[in-house]
Amino acid sequence: MRTEPVVFRSGQIALAGTLTLPPGEAPSGCVIMVHGSGPQDRDGNISGFSVQIFKLLAEHLAEQGIASLRYDKRGCAASEGDFKTAGLSDMVSDACAAIDYACQHPALAREKIFVLGHSEGAVLAPEIGLRRPSITGIIMLCASLRSFEEDGIKNAEVLNRDLEKMTGVRGVLARWLFYSRNPAKSMARLRKKVETTKARQVWVSFTRVSTKFYKETFNYDVKSYLRKSQHPVLAIGGGKDFQCHPDDTRQIPFVTPGETSVHIIDNMDHMLRAQEGAPTLLSYKDSGKMPMVPTVNALVSGWIKSKVGAP
Repeated sequence: MRTEPVVFRSGQIALAGTLTLPPGEAPSGCVIMVHGSGPQDRDGNISGFSVQIFKLLAEHLAEQGIASLRYDKRGCAASEGDFKTAGLSDMVSDACAAIDYACQHPALAREKIFVLGHSEGAVLAPEIGLRRPSITGIIMLCASLRSFEEDGIKNAEVLNRDLEKMTGVRGVLARWLFYSRNPAKSMARLRKKVETTKARQVWVSFTRVSTKFYKETFNYDVKSYLRKSQHPVLAIGGGKDFQCHPDDTRQIPFVTPGETSVHIIDNMDHMLRAQEGAPTLLSYKDSGKMPMVPTVNALVSGWIKSKVGAP
């Protein structure tokens, strides 16, 4: 395996990333990795929370003769731009720029390009495929097909459940800061706030966030893109994923006309780790310290090889 740092442009900004290549002969394909939500670096990490999803996937793919390109989100780590004013449309444009870069790279075959998205990246992958129809296939890891409101209400209810279990002063303080007495009302209030403000940023849970991101997210419908997609899709969900429910992954073949391969991995959480107990937001910190579920790696590399005719 060998890696090389890369810089490519998306519009007016430069994005920094890593191209991971297998040793020896030309790779049997190249996977463009598209992040989940939040200010993530090229490995899929957020400050203070390391999961290394993309780094671990890249290393496995290289062992299987498959190249990959992962990059820092705009405004994160070594990439230019401002994450705090960016929207979903910018993330789609950046992924398209990564595809364009891979198509021009002398070590890669432009007819063997795949898009792999995790969480938010999985939601955006069908649109990316429509924007770049020459790609070979789409891999959706832990995707949600629900509206932002539905997911927001569901996740707030899970957080409330976790907060109720916390004891002592820490629990009292956490509930005071983060408990939502009426998640549906809170989401409606947030939507009204972002759709009426003219500011580029709004306050959400003590953090200034991109108004553009929230406006676009509230109005995003992944199913509208899936219905138009003709790309083959590999969809993998986790049986213990409460953020993006496995039932959403099961619905993908009924939405897209393209060929689909769907797998639900028992006891896997949103971070692609095994979770024996009840999945909670509080368990995420420990999840990152565990190895990724090896079945994910095997499914991804095996599916890619089946599409490019590699042995």
